[in-house]
Amino acid sequence: MKLDLNCIRDTLLTLEDWLVLNDNLEFIPQSLEEISQSSKMLKYSQPQIAYTIVILNEANFIKASINYVSGNIYSIAVTRLTYQGHQFLDSIRPEDTWNKIHDICDKTGLKSIATIMEISDLLLPDSIKAVLHS
Repeated sequence: MKLDLNCIRDTLLTLEDWLVLNDNLEFIPQSLEEISQSSKMLKYSQPQIAYTIVILNEANFIKASINYVSGNIYSIAVTRLTYQGHQFLDSIRPEDTWNKIHDICDKTGLKSIATIMEISDLLLPDSIKAVLHS
């Protein structure tokens, strides 16, 4: 299965908006079904979203409970973004930065999370300079 770059970004943006810590200081998990119902996520299939969540969990960008039965995903519950997940999301949040990253990935054919991070690190100084000179 291919990793969809837009699904990665949209998943992180959705989780940032939806995940909460309640008054009892408990993380309220979001299920795959709930995440799939977000307006940002309707354009993706549940298997795409589930795969993205598995990858984001493996990359330590999110904390998720993923239960398997006979090798198949039975349930997914995401509780929070990690510090690394917040850092990554902040580096790809601006739409113009994301479009540049996506274009570079398309042109090079390199579409890993590590590549996205490297490209965003290269673009960051230009973004800072643009703000300082405006």
